[in-house]
Amino acid sequence: MTDSLGELLSDGLAAPLGAVIAAVGRGVAEAQAALDAASLAQTLSVYDAEGDEGMALLRDIGYRPTFYVLPETTCEVQVSMRVGGTGAADGSAGGGLSAARTYVVPVDAGFANRYGYQANGAAKLTFKVVPVPPPTALDESRPVPALLDDPAETAVQKLETLGFIVATVNADGQPVALSDRPRFKVAAQDSVARTFRPIGSVITLTLKKA
Repeated sequence: MTDSLGELLSDGLAAPLGAVIAAVGRGVAEAQAALDAASLAQTLSVYDAEGDEGMALLRDIGYRPTFYVLPETTCEVQVSMRVGGTGAADGSAGGGLSAARTYVVPVDAGFANRYGYQANGAAKLTFKVVPVPPPTALDESRPVPALLDDPAETAVQKLETLGFIVATVNADGQPVALSDRPRFKVAAQDSVARTFRPIGSVITLTLKKA
């Protein structure tokens, strides 16, 4: 993540308050996107026709991966600054220090030794991760498997297991009889692999001779 909180606060707390808040917001958004991507990947693996027997069993018993959300994120950035020294704010001898500003100035060892400046900062981040029901579309939809070059009978079985209705045609668009399917394999499918289609949808497979 660019402009992370750590980067912004790495050089003597040299960052405007708005930039710090924006960095925290980007971090939360990226965290939520990562949670969603992980849940979606797990969902696809359960319905993957090429998955192992364990995944097939989970699918058969109706298992659905859990999705998570970040419903509440609290970021408490505590910044304290104690200013003291013998020089004026502009570096000249004598005179008082200028009023505090909304920007926290970077302080290195030389600057601190010369003017007696000190800076301290701390951050505290609290968040919740809560499981939520999967999207309702998963109740009525399934991901279409990739079937290119699969034997026709195998492809049909995969689709029917997921609840789809299968139509098989040849390159000319003519139906392929059930008894002829063993001589063919899949040349194309009308639904893109790993896209969700409603259960009961008709998936058309274009076949070619094996």
